[in-house]
Amino acid sequence: MKKNGKKLLALMLAGVMLTACGNKAEVAETKDTTAASGEESQAASDAAEKETAADTQQTDLEGAEVTFWYMPLYEGFDEKMSRDLAQEVKDKYGIILNTEVLTWDAGPEKVTVAMATGATPDLYLDTYSRIAPAIGGGLAADLSATAEELSPLLYDGVLDTGKLNGIQGYIPINLSQGYNITVNVSLAKELGVYDLLPEDKIHWSYEEFLEFCRAAREKGKEQNIYATQLFAGSKSSDSVYYSFLMSGGSGILNGEHTEMAVDEAKAAVTLDLFRTLIEEDLVPAGAATTVDNDIRPNWYSQKLACMFVSTGTGEAVNVKKQIDSGDIQPFDVDIYEIPTPDGKADPHVMSWGSTGFTVFKNNGDETKIEAARKVIQTFLENEVYSQEVCVQTGNSTVLKDLDVDYGDEVLNEQAKRAAASTAAYADSSIGVLEPWWSDFRETFYVQLQSYFTGDKDAEDMIRDWKTSGDEVIAKTLQQ
Repeated sequence: MKKNGKKLLALMLAGVMLTACGNKAEVAETKDTTAASGEESQAASDAAEKETAADTQQTDLEGAEVTFWYMPLYEGFDEKMSRDLAQEVKDKYGIILNTEVLTWDAGPEKVTVAMATGATPDLYLDTYSRIAPAIGGGLAADLSATAEELSPLLYDGVLDTGKLNGIQGYIPINLSQGYNITVNVSLAKELGVYDLLPEDKIHWSYEEFLEFCRAAREKGKEQNIYATQLFAGSKSSDSVYYSFLMSGGSGILNGEHTEMAVDEAKAAVTLDLFRTLIEEDLVPAGAATTVDNDIRPNWYSQKLACMFVSTGTGEAVNVKKQIDSGDIQPFDVDIYEIPTPDGKADPHVMSWGSTGFTVFKNNGDETKIEAARKVIQTFLENEVYSQEVCVQTGNSTVLKDLDVDYGDEVLNEQAKRAAASTAAYADSSIGVLEPWWSDFRETFYVQLQSYFTGDKDAEDMIRDWKTSGDEVIAKTLQQ
């Protein structure tokens, strides 16, 4: 009896425990269901809130008219803006985009007059050099919020290009690359000097660069082939030499841009590189009087192993177009960065030519300003616009994950690599924004010509350049 009683008690306890477990399971299940239901409700609430916010935004911008001026970046660009982009912002936000295409001849003057008279458009697309005065003059709206939203799409450092006096007054859509070295790969392989090029296509020393140049000249001398070609006949493309000087570790200006700050010792080492090219007959004669564009006949006829008058993808695309049109014999090219003295430092290159948007404040209509911001955002979020700009112009994209098809897999890879290099190494901090820059440029080549002809050594050239350059800067700043 006691045994049966114990068994019965055990069964009763087991039943109680099972019931308790079942109750706990039911409670847990109820809690899970309630939690899941709550999460679903919260998600639905969040989605509804976002949808309501989007509807509110569309309602706020519905019917907002934005006047948009631009010069045509390529044939067909006007149609892309006035039809496709206009339709897209209308569908998304209800914005009415009124486009006006300007001519390259008269457009810049029209914009300058508009800025002086207060007749500016709401939105403008142009090079940074022409937009910067609007930012400096307080005419441009701050695009910081738009920049922050777009920043995940862009290469690091891209947005720094558009900052002036603490204002994000400009958002670039592409970058004209800083001056690089374009190599005739076909010729380098034919001459047996291809293996002398840097494997990473970025880092090589002056001595390694000279080794490549000497070998190319030696192997190609009977065919009248030179390593490269120097020029100092006009101020055009002087940024090539500034790029070399800065890659060599020398600055050009002080931090305030109120006087020159060339490191004489480091600049002399870079200048010695050019003198070596001339003295060892590695470049054609006449460097002091050769104009940059005079180099192209030798380049296209494959008499140069490499050239400096090149902007990465832009030159690669240009060569492809010349080949496709039958104007030149086919040859492969690749893009290499400017060497540094020891080959360990990163290159530092001048790059002034970026194209991008600015929004004019005009009468301070916040609805128009916000609508213009949304046009910029729509342009950069739709990769089709950037892809077409890159293919047609050869400029680098600012979108880090953009795939651009140039019709050639090798060129596609080069373009993507060049875009990343441009974002990493290009410098737009000096030059076009300075009121004295045009006159300052006149002081450089006259000194370089004297150096190329041997009339001045490096120390004299640098000293005289600093003297004349500082005079130009001081004169302008005193006005």
